[in-house]
Amino acid sequence: MKAFKGGNLSLVIFLLLPAVVLSVVTDQLFNNTVMTLTQSIQDLQARINGLTKEALNQKLTIEERVRSEGSSGIKQTRNYVHGTSSYFDNTHVGVSSMMSIHDHSNYHDTLGMGEVIAVLNGVEFRTRHNDYRLVEPDPTNTTFRAVRDILPPPTPPAVLSQPTLDLQIKELRQWFKAFQQQNTTLRDYRPYFVPVLCYLEGFWSLEEAIKEPFASDRHLLLASSWQQLLNQIIYTSYTGNKDLNENMAFLPSAIISIDATGRPLYAQWNYRILCKQPSVDIPLKYFRRQIDLPTLARSGTNANNVNNTRLARFRLTDFDPERQESGLTLLDKLMQEIPGLDNNPSFLNEVAFGQTIYNERYPNNTRLNTGYYHRRFKTGTAGAMGTSTVMRGFHDELLFMAETTQPLVAPVNFTICYSASNCTTRTSRFSYAIPLEVVYMTPLLTWDPYDLPDGSLTGITKGGRNGDTRDPAQAFNGTNPIVYFYKTPVEFYNSTASQKDPADTSGAVGVLDSTGTLRIVYGSGIQIFTENIQGVGSVRLRYPIPPIHGEGSTVWKELSVVKQQLSQLQGSGSVPASNLYQAQLQPTSVGGLHYHEFTLYQQDFDLISNSQIVTVSTSLSNGHSHVLDLALNATSGNVEYLTCNGAPVCPDLHPKVIKFLSSSG
Repeated sequence: MKAFKGGNLSLVIFLLLPAVVLSVVTDQLFNNTVMTLTQSIQDLQARINGLTKEALNQKLTIEERVRSEGSSGIKQTRNYVHGTSSYFDNTHVGVSSMMSIHDHSNYHDTLGMGEVIAVLNGVEFRTRHNDYRLVEPDPTNTTFRAVRDILPPPTPPAVLSQPTLDLQIKELRQWFKAFQQQNTTLRDYRPYFVPVLCYLEGFWSLEEAIKEPFASDRHLLLASSWQQLLNQIIYTSYTGNKDLNENMAFLPSAIISIDATGRPLYAQWNYRILCKQPSVDIPLKYFRRQIDLPTLARSGTNANNVNNTRLARFRLTDFDPERQESGLTLLDKLMQEIPGLDNNPSFLNEVAFGQTIYNERYPNNTRLNTGYYHRRFKTGTAGAMGTSTVMRGFHDELLFMAETTQPLVAPVNFTICYSASNCTTRTSRFSYAIPLEVVYMTPLLTWDPYDLPDGSLTGITKGGRNGDTRDPAQAFNGTNPIVYFYKTPVEFYNSTASQKDPADTSGAVGVLDSTGTLRIVYGSGIQIFTENIQGVGSVRLRYPIPPIHGEGSTVWKELSVVKQQLSQLQGSGSVPASNLYQAQLQPTSVGGLHYHEFTLYQQDFDLISNSQIVTVSTSLSNGHSHVLDLALNATSGNVEYLTCNGAPVCPDLHPKVIKFLSSSG
């Protein structure tokens, strides 16, 4: 029995042994396979992480290349022409106007503007046909992208009080004449001719669904997803074709950052055009004509006459004559009134590299609200170049930035360590902007002497009405802010303007008033130039002031000097040498004997003589420079600095009295 049991046990062991061995071998193979797969996955993950980092590096490399080749600004318009020389092609100036701007004065708040290629902080993109509206960030609503209409100015009571249409026309012409001549004695036009600063804004968005850049009564993106929009651009770029309505845009997407686990954050670039009514008037004398030689060559006009055409481009500056600007300019002050994507940030103050950011506008250390657009700030201590003034970007003169807390704006994290155990991580979100144009709203937006009735879009043209100026049966049946904003009597003008663009949608039409009487009226919306006004002429209402991408290149700067010298030889725009004063911040021995020099212009000297403060930047000496606020000491009669780098006395104790070395006259 025992032998039998022993035999059975041996048999059982004999039968089970292969299974046990097989199980051990299988487990070992499984473990080896798991280890192999794990290693493969880890290798694959490492390769993907490496490719992701390389994609991020490539994005940064491309943007850095764009930044080094030029500045933020307009780069190109769509080309429609060619010629025997390259300058016959379009540049940032279109066929007939700067930035392809045109008129839609049959809309109450639409400003015509075609497609452009633009650069903002190294990101190059192409817009759709813009035709943007006069809207501004809504300060009462912090919802992402919330805007509100900019209200037009009223009609002067002196016009409305006139008993007849003829007298109203004569009176209103006087107001336009006062604005044209900037004559507040003739009429104080400023409450009724109101400037609006319009700007191009861009940002990296986390919105997954396609989002229209901004409201337009005429155009919108012809795509239902970002991928479809990209496919359209691929097709049109490959075939050279175009959407006739110009409703496509190239808006790049990119990996914006990578977290500690290697997971990428994807973002979509988007842009919009908004406006902001400033708190101060902008006198016309602050628009300095910019000479674009290709434009002059192909148009056959000269530098003095181009101001009176749609081809003109300007620079907004309160400095005259040509000079290097120091401190905050009028443009800085205007842009600092424009909020970023938070619309009305309570207070944001970026702290970068452990430095608090201060507002250069004030001599004391007033913290800068970085939620508003700015390009300059100052820090509490001087940097490696000896100055505490910083400009946004490495070399981007007219790039303005604003911080935001909007969660749909792509964030970038930055960790800085002050010691091995003291590290701080900061998350920042920013948007970018450049000025586009200054637009003047006029009483024509509200003047309605015929009291024309408002109608629906369908009712105005019902029965085939086409705005005929002779047949009441074909005249428009009323007006509407969209498309049919016709309210200005044709008698207000004495002829039509000669400058037209194929994209314009303005002109005289017939409209029935509330009694059924046919009235011939013009569009009352904003024009680049008004029609010709008797005793006044044609009045410019839109002043393009965008920076041009190429202006940031060294070659462009060289050519700018040549252009200026040529214009001086021709007797236009020269600066008399006697207007220049060489001045010195007197020597000090603190930190080593040294002094600083700077130039004062006649305008600066006149302002100081009239008890105004002038801000200048000195030359670099002993490894640093200074920003000075200069004023006249009424007691001694000397010009002294009130502040030096924001302090009452320079850190290296330069004497306060400024020494004048010479006048070049």
